[in-house]
Amino acid sequence: MREVFYSIGNPGRAALELPDGAPGSRSGPADLELSAAALPGILIRAATTRGLLHRRHGTSRQDAFALSRRAAPGMNGEASVVAVVCDGVGQFGRSDEAAVLVSRCLADLGADGVPWPEAFASANDQLRKAADEVLATEDSDAIGDGMATTAVAVAVHREAGKWAGSAAWIGDSTVWHLSADRKWALLTTTSEEEPEDFYHSSAVRPMPSADGACSHREFQLDGGALFVMSDGVSNPLKWSSEVQEVLADWWMRPPDAITFAAQVGFARKAHVDDRTVIGIWPAGGDADDDDCQQG
Repeated sequence: MREVFYSIGNPGRAALELPDGAPGSRSGPADLELSAAALPGILIRAATTRGLLHRRHGTSRQDAFALSRRAAPGMNGEASVVAVVCDGVGQFGRSDEAAVLVSRCLADLGADGVPWPEAFASANDQLRKAADEVLATEDSDAIGDGMATTAVAVAVHREAGKWAGSAAWIGDSTVWHLSADRKWALLTTTSEEEPEDFYHSSAVRPMPSADGACSHREFQLDGGALFVMSDGVSNPLKWSSEVQEVLADWWMRPPDAITFAAQVGFARKAHVDDRTVIGIWPAGGDADDDDCQQG
């Protein structure tokens, strides 16, 4: 029986008994990718892992993340971290490529300060072009060679002890705020789930879409930490108070990158999708930060 280091509730038989899966039929991404980074006043951890379902079927991880930074706007400004998570649509065989392409495109454009609606439209165009080129080959298959992905992006910096930034998204990848008093708040959702005036646009489908239109918002938040994630983590987080409590315990303070990656892949019955999370914490120096760091 497999040893599970991090689980929340019943880990399920798949986590305990499923052997490591075969590599995908194409050379694809590693099963696990992680990163640790920092900017003045900010600590960052990022991890993406191949889910049990993809391991079972010998298919590649279809989640991806990308990190970059946006230069401070003035002499006294603080640099922003740009964080992007993409979740490739599982029914299409080359959605792993879509997720990598879109995540890197949005991270680059976000670092250049391109407004999110323009950045998403540009990434959408690039994805459509890549998908059309693949499907134009003689032996292509619309499902096996199809490409589609969700995307969520944030650009955020520290400002007078607060988080100040913007978020944009297409599909169901999300951004969450974990407050200093251990409360989770969803910052990105569809217009059907929140008042219309909270957002700039209504719900949209994954990319590529007709025009790459995204939902987007600006935010300013006190203390705590931010988490950008695919639905492999956000769904159990939304649905279970147990998951909320345990993840708050684990992530009130930034773990080391390897521990964070293992925690992102926590075992829980019936949750077997790819997992991707970028965590963004204050590096200390403010009263709000001290509350967050003490847990």
